Amino acid sequence: MDELREECGVAAIYHLPGSPSRLCPEQGHDEVSRLMPRMLLDVQNRGQLSAGMTTYNPERNQLIDTYKALGTVSEVFRLNHG
Repeated sequence: MDELREECGVAAIYHLPGSPSRLCPEQGHDEVSRLMPRMLLDVQNRGQLSAGMTTYNPERNQLIDTYKALGTVSEVFRLNHG
């Protein structure tokens, strides 16, 4: 049996401060993270054992906030395609 290896798919969104988001203008820049699970679905084949995302906001007390769990992107982020 081959040795187990880690494989990761990486996606990133950077919102420029002071400008409205063209990606989701109706929700505002605080909601841009809603796009991340959809982006992660595109790279799901890179790692199917777990999924997660980290956000950074210099205006929060906790600058970096991470959410991760075992499962596919759809399972971890409870995506409904119906």
